[in-house]
Amino acid sequence: MKKILVTTDLSYNSKTAARFAIQLASQASYELTFLYINTSFIIDPFSAVTFVGLPEPDTKLQEQSLMKFVKTLYRQTGKQPGKINYIAENKLDVNEAILECARKIKADYICMGTRGGGLANKLLGSHTNKILHDSPVPVLVVPKYYRMKKLNSVLYPSDIENINTELPMIKKFAAAFDAPIAVYHYDYFTDEDEIHKELNKIAHKFKSEKVSFYFKKLNPEVSLLRHLQIDIIKTRPSIITMFAKADRSWFEQLFQSLKTSEKGFDTKTPMLVFRK
Repeated sequence: MKKILVTTDLSYNSKTAARFAIQLASQASYELTFLYINTSFIIDPFSAVTFVGLPEPDTKLQEQSLMKFVKTLYRQTGKQPGKINYIAENKLDVNEAILECARKIKADYICMGTRGGGLANKLLGSHTNKILHDSPVPVLVVPKYYRMKKLNSVLYPSDIENINTELPMIKKFAAAFDAPIAVYHYDYFTDEDEIHKELNKIAHKFKSEKVSFYFKKLNPEVSLLRHLQIDIIKTRPSIITMFAKADRSWFEQLFQSLKTSEKGFDTKTPMLVFRK
């Protein structure tokens, strides 16, 4: 049974990630572990040193609050809980606590929410950005305005360079939901004969009943991110998949746009980010 570690601070904004995980578990055999990291016991920036003699708050009370939070969501969504675990911890470093917990329970995915302002503005910032860069397992990023719905389609923006290794990973995830995968590739030279032939060769090799390819010509006056955003709006995928790697210029170009100019990027579609 696959395991998803779902992070929450028990706030309204963190409900979206929990709802998304609940939806996934209702469609596939996933074990959910809900994690709450309590930092409220830190009195001031120097308290970890100045007040070392103070007892930590009882995690049992934190765990009860977490259970109440999750059970309320199940009641509101009308979903029946499967295998669920609850973990509450008192930690100063939230990021390290999340990664350590993921290692401890051998999570297959970490599920996190963004904190408003839109996916583009908040995806690369705060805790989510740190986890995206350091997590050894794929991260599910759920935007603030996500609305619960069945996962039935996957959009995979690809530079094609590593499709041999990337597509099987996406297919493994999508298979749990019997979801088709739409592979989108953007290039300035898709209409040139040699590139056109090479792209068609790739599509012929990997396409199937569940995998389709779309090769889009980039407009120099429109950013890569904007091209993608238009296709997301048109196709309304259930989830977008990405592969993050420091030396991947295609991915970096896309996410640099996320960090800077286009803060109004799609704010409803969850993302599955693989780190390679």
